[in-house]
Formats: sequence, structure tokens, C-alpha cells
Amino acid sequence: MPGLGSLLSTGGPEAQVAEADDLPTLRLDDLIQDDNGEVVLFNDSGLRALAVATDAGIVAEGSSGHHVTAAGEDVSGFHYVTFDTGLTLYYQDGLEVIVRGEPA
Repeated sequence: MPGLGSLLSTGGPEAQVAEADDLPTLRLDDLIQDDNGEVVLFNDSGLRALAVATDAGIVAEGSSGHHVTAAGEDVSGFHYVTFDTGLTLYYQDGLEVIVRGEPA
């Protein structure tokens, strides 16, 4: 899936890091999971990209088939990434999620 672990620019590595640093960033540990360890990001603000800071590893990613979360959200067709913490993050098409390490 494009976007996970990637950077935004097609320029050199320095340009990519600078652009990624300007993104709104959520800490994975701050997200509140439902009973099944799922979090849904709705992109009502029209963001093109969002960073998620975590030291957790990615164990799966892709597009969801038919699925409704424990909280009752229909995430059918959403993109997702599952971390080794057990949390699965669902997000809508059109939003690029960039997973990067926690700042030191």
C-alpha cells in the first residue's frame, strides 16, 4: 500500500524528511482503541497526509473487505495497518498515512 513507511516528496532524502516533519502527527499510544483493538480515522478535514509516530512494528496492511468494528463503524473498503501491539488503524482512501518512529 502506498504511503506506509514512505515519505512524501520525490526529491532527495533531505527534502523528504523536511516535508514529513511538517505533517500533523498522532502518537499511536495516544489513540483510543475499541474492544477489538481497532481505531478508525475519518478524514473530514480533507488532509492529504498524516503521520503516526510509533516504535511498534507493522505486521499487516491492505484494504479491508466487508468489516464493521466493535464500535459499529463500517470500514469496508478502508485501508488499514495492523501493528505488533495488536492495534489496527483504519483510514479512508485519499489520506496517506506515514508511519515513523517516535522522536528521541
